[in-house]
Amino acid sequence: MELDAAHITLYAAYFVLGAVVSLINSIAGGGSTLSLPIMIFLGMPATVANGTNRIGLIIGNFSSAFNLARHGYLNKRIFFQLLTPTILGALLGACFLVRIGDKMFQAILAVVICLVVVMSNLKKDVLGKPPATPPEKLTLKGALGFFAIAIYGCIVQVGVGFVQIFGLTRYTGLAPIQINALKNSLTNVFLAVSTFALGVTGKINWPIAVFMAGGAWVGGYFGSFLQRKKGNKFIQRFISICSIGMAIALVVDLIAK
Repeated sequence: MELDAAHITLYAAYFVLGAVVSLINSIAGGGSTLSLPIMIFLGMPATVANGTNRIGLIIGNFSSAFNLARHGYLNKRIFFQLLTPTILGALLGACFLVRIGDKMFQAILAVVICLVVVMSNLKKDVLGKPPATPPEKLTLKGALGFFAIAIYGCIVQVGVGFVQIFGLTRYTGLAPIQINALKNSLTNVFLAVSTFALGVTGKINWPIAVFMAGGAWVGGYFGSFLQRKKGNKFIQRFISICSIGMAIALVVDLIAK
């Protein structure tokens, strides 16, 4: 296929979008609240935008998680504790994902964005203080909680980073940079399952997905680099800024309509 100037500009824009979204997701979450509306605005059906977006998310998350794990920030014991409920939740979520139409997805998306903004701004001790040390064995609450997160992440995905941070902080009590290493690793588990399901049902625009994935690798790596260099306070501030940004975007969207 020949590429004219318009196509080159479009693919370059998607590369940059993939990089920005991946950087945001690497450190905090909510990057898809930026990418999905843009992709839908550019004429892509909501469910196809959802599938296409996930290719970049997988690459970006892998880039960030790999770099953080390489520097010793991934708690492998907790990762393997939560792996089984995450896989089971993803498999159940995939069964619903492939049956959701564009209108239903957009309705769910609108509700979820509201809930995520509220969740991300709750005080840390609302549901009890995080433990002083991570649990030695998987708890029932942990299994049910991350099973539910995987279902949600598989179906909607938007804002799941904030939900993961919220849950992992209360489950493990680890430092923000360690939480992000776990978040990015676990997120890729249900992203892989859901993206496979969307790919099989033809809901991925592969040319655009490839360019977004290229940008996502760059954004994910740069995000993990910033976390290592700037430290936990920077991560906490970045998360706060992103959550406020989501709230503002939601209010603007409501007023515009």
